[in-house]
Amino acid sequence: MDAEATSHCTDGRRMVMTMLERFWGKVDDSAGPSACWLWRGARSRGYGALYVGRLDAQRIVETAHRLAYELHHREPIPATLTVDHVCRVRHCVNPAHLELVTRGENTLRGEGLSAQHARATVCIAGHAFDSANTYRTPRGVRMCRTCKRRRDREWYARGH
Repeated sequence: MDAEATSHCTDGRRMVMTMLERFWGKVDDSAGPSACWLWRGARSRGYGALYVGRLDAQRIVETAHRLAYELHHREPIPATLTVDHVCRVRHCVNPAHLELVTRGENTLRGEGLSAQHARATVCIAGHAFDSANTYRTPRGVRMCRTCKRRRDREWYARGH
């Protein structure tokens, strides 16, 4: 990572900013310590993004919330974990709103289809997903036993 970036003052002199100064210069924490600290810099897919340097010919851009977590906790994020926004605001960098979780847990906390299906308590036909009526396929997919029996009967009735 580049520890500093060079820019020019209005009179042509060079000034050097550390990465920390660049980072905190893009954070709006004016709402207070318990509110979201919003990233005012560049974004990628809704997440704050900060250019941190080059490796060979490749530009390295890091997400702001991951940098905030690592700066606050002073340790790298394990490769098996990801940083979840407890507040659900992608460009928030308040360390109090960031939590290390597995990728699966992060997905289930979200609003995507996987999370919606995992939270469902009944199948599409209204049958309960309980221990007696829930079947798990060998791949781990959850299915309604009542609906599966109906589909199996229809399949056999068609001559299979």
